[in-house]
Amino acid sequence: MAKLRRKVRAYLQLVRLHNLVATAVSTLIGYLAVAVSLVNPSLNPAAPLSTVVLVAAGSYAINDYFDVEVDKVNKPYRPIPSGIVGRNEALVLSIILIVAGVSLATFSGPTSLTFASLNTILLILYSYRIKELGVPGNIVIGFGGAASIIYGGLALAEYVGVLDRVTSTYIPALYAFLLLLSREIVKTIEDYVADAVRNVRSLPRIIGPIKSAFTAVALLALVIVLSPLPYVLAGYGTTYLSLTAVTDCVIVYSMLKLISREFRSKPEIVAGRVRAYLKLAVFIGSLAFLTDLLIRFFATIHFST
Repeated sequence: MAKLRRKVRAYLQLVRLHNLVATAVSTLIGYLAVAVSLVNPSLNPAAPLSTVVLVAAGSYAINDYFDVEVDKVNKPYRPIPSGIVGRNEALVLSIILIVAGVSLATFSGPTSLTFASLNTILLILYSYRIKELGVPGNIVIGFGGAASIIYGGLALAEYVGVLDRVTSTYIPALYAFLLLLSREIVKTIEDYVADAVRNVRSLPRIIGPIKSAFTAVALLALVIVLSPLPYVLAGYGTTYLSLTAVTDCVIVYSMLKLISREFRSKPEIVAGRVRAYLKLAVFIGSLAFLTDLLIRFFATIHFST
């Protein structure tokens, strides 16, 4: 029994359970962004959520499959290098999860299936090669978060025959993309030494940690500038505005840390802290969209019954 529990824990670690929760939330945001404009959203949200979560889980597993040699040195406690999960075992698991996830996309229609398939290929290529290219890898991670939101809305919009309404997912998707891309750049500053050993052409290795920090600050400033747009243009209410104000405060604090004197003397240490702050910003920002959309969704159901 103890061996079984150990194996189950290793599988959950392999598929990054905590990240899957965030992925599910992102997909639900996209679903609700379209659902609030419909009288009867006939597609159960479990369908698009299952597609994205299964594909993400498979992608995390295949990432560990490709990273096994690096993890033997840097993360020997991971499921594969520790010997709890075999490398081929992880590959088989990833294939099963990815095929199951992409197959579920067929219920929404060909556009959703194509979108899910192309994103799956991109995630596999990221694990295989793109992440070693530095900036392109950062962009893929940012796009992955945005794509989860878009897919949640796309699956519903295609299923009910209103594909044009997928545009309602673009604002939260852009918000997620910029915030995640900023966080990825900060993470490459934190990983500057490790990336040098692995010869990853990260942004800090190309232009230096200081200029990379200013790049992240510029992107974060853009997030703050764009944050009122859902309230002004897309029908989001005071719940969104209140929570996104908290998000903006966390972002401003992160920006100040990135331009501080302390950062210039200890960039990797400060970047590690800022990465944690930005993770909090992502969480609160997601909560801002999700909470406001849920309020509007249940209000729509109430008035339609």
